[in-house]
Amino acid sequence: MEQVVDREKKTRQTTLTAPTTGLLASGLKDYWYAVEFSSKLQDATLISFELFDQPWVLFRDRQGQVGCIQDECAHRACPLSLGQVVDGTVQCGYHGWQYDASGSCTHMPSCQHIQVQIKSLPCQEQNGMIWVWPGSAQPTELSEHIYQLPEGFQLHAEVAMELPVEHGLLLENLLDLAHAPFTHTGTFARGWSVPDLVRFMTPQTPLTGHWDPYPIEMSFEPPCYVISTIGLRGKTCGRHLHQLHCCLPAGQGKTRLLYQLSLDFYGWARFLPGKDRFWRSMAQRVIDEDLRLVVGQQDRLAAGADIWRTPVGYDKLGISYRRWRNQIEQSSPDWQER
Repeated sequence: MEQVVDREKKTRQTTLTAPTTGLLASGLKDYWYAVEFSSKLQDATLISFELFDQPWVLFRDRQGQVGCIQDECAHRACPLSLGQVVDGTVQCGYHGWQYDASGSCTHMPSCQHIQVQIKSLPCQEQNGMIWVWPGSAQPTELSEHIYQLPEGFQLHAEVAMELPVEHGLLLENLLDLAHAPFTHTGTFARGWSVPDLVRFMTPQTPLTGHWDPYPIEMSFEPPCYVISTIGLRGKTCGRHLHQLHCCLPAGQGKTRLLYQLSLDFYGWARFLPGKDRFWRSMAQRVIDEDLRLVVGQQDRLAAGADIWRTPVGYDKLGISYRRWRNQIEQSSPDWQER
């Protein structure tokens, strides 16, 4: 049992389990995951990614529909992402075998054709993002999971990064604003004062609320999405920055981060030359400030440390995520008591 110290309320008890350092629980797979931005996948493009320690490749068929198949040729295990798109199929760069969106091999040059099938994932494309379902359960309606840009905001940046940290640790970092005046002194929190008290207020649900005294609204959306809106000049100002962080469980100690930034002002700025490079550089600087600390946490965790041994009041949102994650993991058939 862990003591949760809360200055606003009397001390209470909660049971917390740190992020897993072993295989990711299978229960996490039964969700839709946004794995790429639609704008990045052109007709002749192959995009590789990992999800739950499995390699996959995205492509478009002749009709422009997205396919997601195993990134491994059935012949000699060459990564298919090293090949090319030919007539709406993925052609292996080694011997030219071609695969359609179902994973069926449709062409085998220079040999007698045999029936060959590789894995594929259900995938859909909505609201500017490509979604896949890696689980064994029947996929739910995607509309239940769709993220929509709030009214009045315009998209300014889309950034994808591969990070050497467990996705739960990264999520817990993003769900914590109390660290900003100490960690992000070289970027967005430069000059921030340290408040006497930082609180995350949850008037409706444990996973949605606002930070006090910071002008930031934030929510966690299962399985791996952090959504936040920041008032740039205070809680009642007219200029806001809206962010979406998708922390995909690439594998053990690995996260694929999709970051989307939108503004409700300066709409013309999204057309400026070099703006993609600027926002990617800024996002990388912010993440780098976090990474040195979170990777350090990960190292201590692997050595047996308990990173939730002294949670306090401003850890409320991180605790809510950890409770949700624990529930999912402990209900998985592959759960092992740690």
